[in-house]
Amino acid sequence: MKTQAEQSATRKILNETDKAVSKGIDQAIGSAGSAVTGASDKDPGGKAAVSGAIPADSSVIGAAPAQPVRSYSRYDFIPGEKVLYASDFSEDPVGELPAGWNGNGSSVVVSLEGISGKWLRMAQRSVCLTDNEQLFGPDFTVEFDMVLQIDFKGWLPPSFHFGLLASGADAPAANRLLSDPKGDKSFYVEIAPLAGAANMVLESYEKYTRYFNSPVRSYTEAGRWYGKPVHVAIQGQKERLRIWIDDEKFYDVPKGIVKNGDFNQLFFKLGSSPYKDEQIGVYFSNIKVAAGLPDLRHKLVEEGRFSTTGILFDTGSATIRPESAGVLKSVAAVLKAHPDMKVRIVGHTDSVGEEKANLELSGRRAAAVRSVLEKEYDLAGTQFETAGKGEQEPAADNSTAEGRAQNRRVEFISY
Repeated sequence: MKTQAEQSATRKILNETDKAVSKGIDQAIGSAGSAVTGASDKDPGGKAAVSGAIPADSSVIGAAPAQPVRSYSRYDFIPGEKVLYASDFSEDPVGELPAGWNGNGSSVVVSLEGISGKWLRMAQRSVCLTDNEQLFGPDFTVEFDMVLQIDFKGWLPPSFHFGLLASGADAPAANRLLSDPKGDKSFYVEIAPLAGAANMVLESYEKYTRYFNSPVRSYTEAGRWYGKPVHVAIQGQKERLRIWIDDEKFYDVPKGIVKNGDFNQLFFKLGSSPYKDEQIGVYFSNIKVAAGLPDLRHKLVEEGRFSTTGILFDTGSATIRPESAGVLKSVAAVLKAHPDMKVRIVGHTDSVGEEKANLELSGRRAAAVRSVLEKEYDLAGTQFETAGKGEQEPAADNSTAEGRAQNRRVEFISY
């Protein structure tokens, strides 16, 4: 059963949804209930299905065209220095829960036509816990991608949560946490999807006592989340909590999380609704947890070297993904402040694939970083030279997902 605080948060989201409907946003009939029970399977308002919604039985989810890095001009997320946990489900069989994970429903790994990689498809009325066993520490970052595919029919779809918890004396994936993912401390974002919009709320807890709750935010541009991967980034710094979805910073709360204790678990939760499971697609993948918050200026200016896993590329290519903008913008700011500094940009890969191909790819990626810094951040080409090392200089063990994530990096070395 929900706690009184959770019920209050859900009521707030439902009230906001009612307001949206009363203002005439007919196509945005949505939900905020984590567990909508007893609802009719007929359209209560007599409205037709939303035009343009993605059919639930469609196997094709079209990927949106890549955005230029500069389009993320407000994005200032920089990932932690040391990768603690990573999972893209590449080694997990389709149709099964990822190895080592725990869940209380029928959530499974799937492939999506038109979108690369494997994805965890959440089942309704379920919670999933990762196989992580590491403590995140007081300063950490968490990243993952999500895809939403909902066949809107006019009634309430389920809301979903993503969040972190500190399991305390329990194992990080203990069964008890499936029924109530709180632990010693926790926080979550609840998103109630609407057709073309969404209502959102952030809550944090110290055990079962609510520590922080945000007002409900109605986000009218959530329609761009549907049918393509969306990047979620979370940064914790002691009590401060910041959360981005794509280029939008949704939360920056100075005292958003309890200071004592360390998080050690990421969880996902999907509520219930009158919809059939095949009509609701909520998918997650490409999870990365990292510790520490790098002082980029000190690393590059004082130590002469800055290494980052935060410049991301499309799989097997040198196309820079837009969520790399936070790191690139910070590097550009340091170099503009030190115009006499010359930097060698070095690309590195993991050991997946052929060594020769990885060497060539790492060189093209280093050149792509240089090109972006010159063309989009107006830096002089005379400040740079580039090199590719491929898999020749690993920073971590390539036999683990975490090690491979650490090895896929770009270095900036002053000379």
